Amino acid sequence: MTQNADSAAARSLAFPGNDGKPHRVTWDDKSLKIDGERLTVWSGEFHYWRLPSPDQWRDVLQKLKASGFNAVSLYFFWGYHSSKPGSYDFSGIRDIDRLLTMAEEEGLYVIARPGPYINAEASMGGLPAYMTTHGGEERTADPQNLAADLEWLKVVNRIIGKHQITDGGGSVIAYQVENEQIDNAPKHVEYIEKLQAVVEEHGIDVPLFHNDWGDGHGYNVPGGPGGSRLDLYAFDTYPLGFDCKGARGKLSDFESRIRGYSPKTPVFIAEGQGGAFTSWGRDFQSGECAKFVDEAFTRQFAVNNLANGVTMFNSYMEYGGTNWGWTGDPGSGFTSYDYGAPISEDRRITPKLAVHKEFGYLQNAVKPIASAQNVTPPTITSTGGGPVKAQQRLSTENAEDTSVSGNGMRLITLRHPDSNDTSTSQVTFPLDLADPPKAATSASAGGNESGEDKNSAYRRIPQQKNTAISIAGRDAKTLVADYAFGPHRLVYSTSQVLTQLDAGGDLLALDGTKGETGETVLRFASKPKVTTLDGAPVDVTWDADRKDLRLNYTHGDARTLRIAGGGKELTVLITDRDAVATTWQLDAGRSDILVLGPELARTARLSGAQLDLTGDTRKPGPLRVFAPKNVDVLTWNGRRIDASRDDTGALVATLPGPQKPTMPGIDSWRTADSDPEHAAGFDDSGWKKADRTTADNPKHGPGEASGVVLDTDEYGFHEGDTWYRGHYTPAEASTTVKVSAKTGTAGHALVWLNGRYLGAQGDGTTTHKVPDGVAEPGKPAVLAVLVRNMGHYEDWSSDGRSKTGRGLADVAVPGSGKVRWRIQGAAGGPEPADTVRGICNNGGLYGERKGGHLPGAPDSSWRTTQSLKSERPGVRWFRTETELRLPEGSDTAVGLRIADNSARADKYRVQIFVNGWNTGQYVNNVGPQQEFVIPSGFLKERGKNTIALAITAEQTGVGPDSVELVDRGTVLGGVSGGQNESPGYRELLGAERSRGQ
Repeated sequence: MTQNADSAAARSLAFPGNDGKPHRVTWDDKSLKIDGERLTVWSGEFHYWRLPSPDQWRDVLQKLKASGFNAVSLYFFWGYHSSKPGSYDFSGIRDIDRLLTMAEEEGLYVIARPGPYINAEASMGGLPAYMTTHGGEERTADPQNLAADLEWLKVVNRIIGKHQITDGGGSVIAYQVENEQIDNAPKHVEYIEKLQAVVEEHGIDVPLFHNDWGDGHGYNVPGGPGGSRLDLYAFDTYPLGFDCKGARGKLSDFESRIRGYSPKTPVFIAEGQGGAFTSWGRDFQSGECAKFVDEAFTRQFAVNNLANGVTMFNSYMEYGGTNWGWTGDPGSGFTSYDYGAPISEDRRITPKLAVHKEFGYLQNAVKPIASAQNVTPPTITSTGGGPVKAQQRLSTENAEDTSVSGNGMRLITLRHPDSNDTSTSQVTFPLDLADPPKAATSASAGGNESGEDKNSAYRRIPQQKNTAISIAGRDAKTLVADYAFGPHRLVYSTSQVLTQLDAGGDLLALDGTKGETGETVLRFASKPKVTTLDGAPVDVTWDADRKDLRLNYTHGDARTLRIAGGGKELTVLITDRDAVATTWQLDAGRSDILVLGPELARTARLSGAQLDLTGDTRKPGPLRVFAPKNVDVLTWNGRRIDASRDDTGALVATLPGPQKPTMPGIDSWRTADSDPEHAAGFDDSGWKKADRTTADNPKHGPGEASGVVLDTDEYGFHEGDTWYRGHYTPAEASTTVKVSAKTGTAGHALVWLNGRYLGAQGDGTTTHKVPDGVAEPGKPAVLAVLVRNMGHYEDWSSDGRSKTGRGLADVAVPGSGKVRWRIQGAAGGPEPADTVRGICNNGGLYGERKGGHLPGAPDSSWRTTQSLKSERPGVRWFRTETELRLPEGSDTAVGLRIADNSARADKYRVQIFVNGWNTGQYVNNVGPQQEFVIPSGFLKERGKNTIALAITAEQTGVGPDSVELVDRGTVLGGVSGGQNESPGYRELLGAERSRGQ
């Protein structure tokens, strides 16, 4: 990666979270306040465990900040940090102290969400897997579960507590207590009340809240049952639903309902739909969810939330990431957690991010939005399409100087009431700024009946003949009126205010849909001079009676105007929505700047007459920077670039693009069988005996037929594959073996008797036929079963589903007599030798226990092959080394693609390891994922990389047709970083040593 300045030296100096001083966080029914100043919280959800490349956490955080977000929401995944009771790991890829410091450095407030239960499509909803053995009901005040919950909070709060804005330690401004309690039953109320009390005892003094599920039910409201110590009420909302190939849901109004639950707190969406997950077995990839939750919905949703008074919003997800290893919940998704999010799994910027940028910039620029109240909207006239819904909000705070700001800022939103309406409507409406409209009611239909004042009443907006505001299908618009900024007054604009800032002079930026007309009116004491500095000219009209300067134009190529009059000078930049993607507002310390042109502008720092910028380019192209007039030296990613001033006064230069990387081919592998456990003569004497007749959790057995507990969790094996071997001497010839397995969605079990393969099955019970002569009366027999655990289900509905067990539930072998069972899962169980990669990295395959997934593992005795097909059912490993030469100073996203032409007919699965890291799981007969993003921390960008594949075949002759590395996109830039430090074979196992059997 590039060695750009990407740390505290380039951070947002105006951000209160990084000045080391304590700050007060208060609130009222309108918004949160920091030291008495209103704050509209615009947040994006980011899950650090789904980006196991800590250096790249900064990349995502910088993209959020540059895109207008002022906050990041962070779940903390307890089970990711804790392999056994009392043991917690916050190092390396789990270093949340580093993460919170990064967020502060990058100028982002933090919404901390430590659970204990987080849901999040994480294995067991974020709880540690060892809690599956707790017999009581989780997420209640059951003593055993609650004791574990409170211990986790005590440990994690030591870290979160150091980063609270209230004591000057960081930028945490809010703290979530638990997540999505399913109801307000007494057992759940008691539980969440106990959590709140302990959180306060730990010194957490930022506002506390709970996230109410499913558009909000009024559970755990501040001061009510379950909310006695809570400060804010929050809810989640996913209006479209989660079927990315199904019908979209619809938007609706919710403000009055939410305020009915909690009238004295801001309207706070703790999770607002930013995408959707994709489940095992679907017929589409994650990209379909990006189309389902598309740019149109993203804009509609933002507009509707503004219309409903939302001043605290968190987009779930803003960056999805990867369910690497065994971190994911089997019921909600496979390896990819791309989510169709605005920042894709491989950290690429998608078009949806520009929409969030529009609204992040708008709310930051037009600060009265934070205090605006719902009022009666204007009466609209709509032609040409479906009906259009208008809503209006008014802020009169700090608007005493009516000579400048009139009656206060107004926010007018327009959309089709049916958010799936695809018709196009033309809209006009009257606007009277002389008299504030009355507070709206749920029955308000619009219309301001006040009398006209010639300086404040407009019969028709827009005023220009033969023009109207266009509301295209599934579009929505936000218009600002009566808004004062600095010495300027915006009377109204039918374009959206993108931003206003001091960038070497007052600058107002407006955007709109390309090809649509826009109208903007500004108030001046006398006729100003308008100069077109670049781009197409605009129609200029001066109304001497009103003192209005009216600008009419069509959105398209950018144009820049300079308006001077009455001692005031204003630069107006008129652009379109497409151009917003490459428009960036950055805090350079003593001034904001506006950067146009690159894929991403990350950071800015002013030092005297020098402006240092960092950012990314996907191709060569122009750079344009509105910056203080004294700046005469410009650097980009640490290198000085030739820059000059154009007619607008902006600095202009040309930026280079990246080199295109070449991906090495993979055409040779070393391979070996890797399932000796299936053979009758395998020595399993070192394995654990599975002979318990009672389980800590009664749901885990014992089996009715076997008489013993076989559940993997009861023996300390929680992740991935587990082997079982049952020894018995049949009194009569075995004819069937009945196996009950608990694998989770898309899991499987393979069964052998005396080395003879009987078949495979999924989750549930299957009776396997035993061929004649395989197990004879009076002769020792060995039943071997390999079970794939796909992870533990979430417990969203608090019904105990996450504790239902994994591995074998029961086995019945008629005529077997007593079966003596032994069990082997991941080496070390809850105490893995590889503490860097951790418990989520490995299961109990022979090759994993022997280190075959690790760089440097001895494979010289393995035969070479070009085929990835298995010769028989069972487990076979393939290894290869490939050399990467990615361009220096660039950020290249690398993926691994598996090709198979069997149309899901061939039954096999592939466990993918890159340099020892469990990158993902391909299941051919289930699907749908075929391409896997390799987290950059797993890769050596310039050097040799080890790829190991564990292919478990249920049939003979099946396996991938090919495997290749692919370039998923390259930018010149990025942030400093590299490969995670992690042990290889020699460090973990030594030259001769082996761990496990």
